[in-house]
Amino acid sequence: MWSSQTKGLFKGFYPVVLNLDDAHVDMTYGVNHKFLKAFTSVRSLYLSLSFTEVLSPCGMTFHNLVYLELCTCAQGWWDLLTHMLQDSPKLGFLKLNDEHVLDIPSIETPDCWKPPSSVPKCLLHSFEAFEWNGYKGRRGDREVATYLVANATRLKTAVFSPETEDVGERYRMLQYLASVATPSPLFQLFFQ
Repeated sequence: MWSSQTKGLFKGFYPVVLNLDDAHVDMTYGVNHKFLKAFTSVRSLYLSLSFTEVLSPCGMTFHNLVYLELCTCAQGWWDLLTHMLQDSPKLGFLKLNDEHVLDIPSIETPDCWKPPSSVPKCLLHSFEAFEWNGYKGRRGDREVATYLVANATRLKTAVFSPETEDVGERYRMLQYLASVATPSPLFQLFFQ
């Protein structure tokens, strides 16, 4: 595992990674697509970085990636999610996490989130579990959640852990999520 939480510490350094199964990338500065390309063979990946920092991971395919965790505190995390869905054909589990070790608040998903232009292969063939810790139920958040639940043909479980303790707000979130139609006959929604 290789990670850095220090700004610019490894700027210009791109590790050669061979036979790496897990990677935890938590950087706020100095990351670009060449850096991320070093992790295309991993099976499990945690990313806390900005899509604008990566400068578009287009063309990188994460052939072995089955577990992806994205931190929602980085600017443009929703665009990084879109690209990771498109470029990870074996992805089976996605976790969106609003909790960051440095207590960085989440960045709101914009109302104009652009989902993939076509349904990614992983949503059609391998995506079975989805978890969102710190779910806020904002309009953009609902769009992301709806897209995933409505397009994942093999989705078995979706677990939402809302940030709010307000019972009425939690109930409204649950009602909305429960109303989303899913193509998977095995789908179960959990709300913690």
